[in-house]
Amino acid sequence: MDELEFRRRLFADPHDEEVIAAAKAQPELQRIVTEMQQFDEFLNQSMAIEVPDDLADKIIAKQKAEVANNQEHGKVSWFRRATMPFAVAASTLFAALIFYFGGFGEPLNTGQHALAHVYHESSALKREDAIPLQQVNEKLAMFGGKFDDLPGKVVFATFCNFKGQKSLHLVMQSEFGPLTVFVVPTGQQATLDGSDQFSDNRFSGLIAYNDRANTILVGDKSAPLQHFQSAVQTSLRWL
Repeated sequence: MDELEFRRRLFADPHDEEVIAAAKAQPELQRIVTEMQQFDEFLNQSMAIEVPDDLADKIIAKQKAEVANNQEHGKVSWFRRATMPFAVAASTLFAALIFYFGGFGEPLNTGQHALAHVYHESSALKREDAIPLQQVNEKLAMFGGKFDDLPGKVVFATFCNFKGQKSLHLVMQSEFGPLTVFVVPTGQQATLDGSDQFSDNRFSGLIAYNDRANTILVGDKSAPLQHFQSAVQTSLRWL
């Protein structure tokens, strides 16, 4: 079993006995197996928790009400005031949405889900320590892909649950601020809904479709997202 086959089978089934056996003699591969097994357990647990059907509507309505109230009184938007009690409550709601909402009730559309994910992981937007491209590609190899280069310094790279699909969540620092990239493999659950652009008061996003995996880019509204999305797509290769 070569390394590419190992990673593909591990991603498909972290408990594959042949894959586990192949990793026994190599500590680095054992680490990857453990990481994927832990994520698989988390994903299964999150999908098993029932969520109220109206959770998405309540979150969206509360966000819109807060934004409208801030605009009326000339206040800074809630997401810029992390110390406010509402920000803490909203973060908790978004966390519940991201981790427990997939597959139940009426789901958020892809753009809304991506924005909720970015707000929940807002601490990642402030990171500065670079992550080597090799480390990023070790994770991307689970999907059978590789980046030749990226249009920014990667400061955050982890697997995530994107609407019930195992995905890769990256954050890059650029001259236009932090950029978030989700690589969402095309799987049995539909993660996209036909739209390729989305935005709110702070961020804009673009979705690029591919038969292997779709990439979702989120950045500040002033950032040239078309340029960055093109650079990401040009760099991404499928093995």
